[in-house]
Amino acid sequence: MHTLTRRLLPLSIMLSCTAAAQSVEEIIVTGVIDTHTVRTDDTMVAPADTAQLLRQMPGANINKNGELTGIAQYRGMYGDRMNVSINGAKISSGGPNAMDAPLHYAPVALLESLTINRGITPVSAGQETIGGNVNAETYSGDFGLGDDFRFSGRTYVGGQTVNDGLVASGFFSLSNRNHIFRSFLMKEKADDAEFARGSITPSEFDRERYDLGYSYQQGDHEFSIDYARNETGYAGNAALPMDIAAVDSDLFNSRYEWQGADLTVTAKLAYNEVEHLMNNFDLRRPPQDNDMGPGTMRYRQAFTTGDSLDASLSAERFVDNGSWLFGVDAHLADHNAVISNPNQPMFYVDNFKDVERNIVGGFIERDMALLDRMNLRAGLRYNRVSMDAGEVSANMNPMDMPSGMPFMMNMLAANLAGAFNDQELRQTDDNVDAFARLSIDTDSDISWYIGAAHKSRSPSYQERYLWAPMESTGGLADGNTYIGDPDLKPETALEFEFGFDLETARYSLYPRAFYKDVSDYIQGTPSQNELANNFAQLMANMGMGRPQPLQFSNVDATLYGWDVEAGYSLSERIELRAVASMVRGERDDIDDNLYRIAPDNLILAADYLGNDWMASLESVNYRRQGRVSATNQETETSGYSIINLSGRFNPTQDLELGIGINNLLDQQHRDHLAGFNRAFNPDIGMRERLPGLGRNFYGRMMWYF
Repeated sequence: MHTLTRRLLPLSIMLSCTAAAQSVEEIIVTGVIDTHTVRTDDTMVAPADTAQLLRQMPGANINKNGELTGIAQYRGMYGDRMNVSINGAKISSGGPNAMDAPLHYAPVALLESLTINRGITPVSAGQETIGGNVNAETYSGDFGLGDDFRFSGRTYVGGQTVNDGLVASGFFSLSNRNHIFRSFLMKEKADDAEFARGSITPSEFDRERYDLGYSYQQGDHEFSIDYARNETGYAGNAALPMDIAAVDSDLFNSRYEWQGADLTVTAKLAYNEVEHLMNNFDLRRPPQDNDMGPGTMRYRQAFTTGDSLDASLSAERFVDNGSWLFGVDAHLADHNAVISNPNQPMFYVDNFKDVERNIVGGFIERDMALLDRMNLRAGLRYNRVSMDAGEVSANMNPMDMPSGMPFMMNMLAANLAGAFNDQELRQTDDNVDAFARLSIDTDSDISWYIGAAHKSRSPSYQERYLWAPMESTGGLADGNTYIGDPDLKPETALEFEFGFDLETARYSLYPRAFYKDVSDYIQGTPSQNELANNFAQLMANMGMGRPQPLQFSNVDATLYGWDVEAGYSLSERIELRAVASMVRGERDDIDDNLYRIAPDNLILAADYLGNDWMASLESVNYRRQGRVSATNQETETSGYSIINLSGRFNPTQDLELGIGINNLLDQQHRDHLAGFNRAFNPDIGMRERLPGLGRNFYGRMMWYF
């Protein structure tokens, strides 16, 4: 076990260089490439889920639970370990199973770019970045050059055959040198997706989006305010116990920036409010009658709400040899969820009640030149995480039967609720993060890089306050039921990274190797709670869930591996590119692997650049994944390779036509990061891993005006 002092020792050595370098003057700050950005204008995109773009980035991937339910993964960490923001503002999901994961609120048709921090994330990037940081930027328009207003925009129309999906959107702006008035409209829908031997039922979706915004700039000042309304209708999530019936979300985002001669001050304020309805009977086959009773007893629907306020204030001061960055920030979130049965009005279960998860933090960061070719970026952050939950209850015996299954389940539920309510639910964590990154330029074309960090994350509200065995786990989608533990400790990670950037006129190479030692990693372990075990057994007898629940617990874990991005110009017309990633995730307390770790993967591509067109041939390769979690009853997956083709043509400067084929050979394959099937489907077995999509012809048209 590492003490905090031992964990911070490498960082303190680097931070101590700060004082010694104060005398260095007028040296240009240099560094290495520490982000990877995908721009939708330059990238052909078939799926509606922005999270799919992560697969093109070194070290990144996606846990796919539905066509609109992609959870970001980076170097083996995912879910709440990832700090995901939209236009710089963190958004809390409304559903306890992350059906509306944060990138749900940045549709591809509205997206301008998706950026991930490569490697160790600066403390200024967000409050809890133990797993990494992802930011999606949506179109906002540009200021004009004169006083006269100019009308401009972009029309985006796309379609794909794998699910008969269609999307149409329009971005419109009216702007001059001082003002931008903007709006956005989008409609997209699709049927169930197909794979090589059938279809994934349910996986259809329907989503609408409406945005209004305004920006103002004058002299050193710039201000913007935006409102968005997201309305997701029925959307299938076969990897989860229920499907989306509705996700209605209101999102507000505002930003002010003042730029002085050597000082920049930035203030941000954002708010989101989500109402989410889901059920297990509209899109999928409803529960059927069995020996334990009529299927109507097992109809379930859930109504959940999630509200969050995100605010920050930062100041960056530029000095001769770099800059100082100071900031304070807060993220305040509330969650509620109640499960009911439409056939039994008195039936209810408080899934989560009056849950609060509030973070208030502050940071200081220094970017500085040490010597002529050496740069140091380092920082410290403090976060106070305060969590609480209200008293829960349930009525699982709505007919007030004096005996039988409903009576027994209700009695166990009451005992579980009573035991939960008697615990100390209010929890406060004081977390300290630190990082340091040293880069060195050489006389050749190489820049060397070394970094170290101490990062932390407090438990999610599901991990602390899931009081009865259920699958409300933030999207784990492993088919297990879980219970939480209010006394969980925060995760802490000591991370090291090493790499270099090599750039010449014809080729480039950006490899990174990393090692992350995580204390108090939060993982499900076999439950020792007899009440919970008995409750889960009764639920399994009714055909709902597995009989052996897991409980979120603190264990120790290690993640390590490497990722690389490379490019080579064969000629002025032909360019080769590659992205490769490898990660290992292991439990240190027992002989087991961590759940849902991406297999080794490699993307090889060749691009041909014409005068007004381009074409790409891409090979996506995943190795067999045999390092699976026995604790989560995770199954192995075979390796596979799929071929993708795409092309873009610009008949005019303002018009682009694009076409593509994904999975050209209609390869049957299983994506290891897909969830396990929880819906009746004649083409896919129950609790079988969902298959990858089949051959998909797609196209898009973008017109700028």
